Amino acid sequence: MRHSSRRRSAPDPLAPVNATTWLVVRNRLGFILESLELTAQTDLRATLTAARDARITSGWEADEICHVCSFFFASRGGDRVLVGIERREPRDPISCRSCG
Repeated sequence: MRHSSRRRSAPDPLAPVNATTWLVVRNRLGFILESLELTAQTDLRATLTAARDARITSGWEADEICHVCSFFFASRGGDRVLVGIERREPRDPISCRSCG
């Protein structure tokens, strides 16, 4: 007997949301190098694509943005960064919540 099943499509991680998001650049250790607060309903795909284009224009090599990801990696010389959309206010990996 054959079972029919629906294949679920993956949700778009860059679909606009009704909440604040951030465009964040992190180094290899996850520390924040840059961050930009984005308002609700921002076109996240356009924002991330513009960030990728800006990196390339500045001499960086940048990976493609996968349709199921909300980030890309870029490298120049010995530097490598992760540029992505984050849905929580960005923090450094060892920051203390009670210290601010």
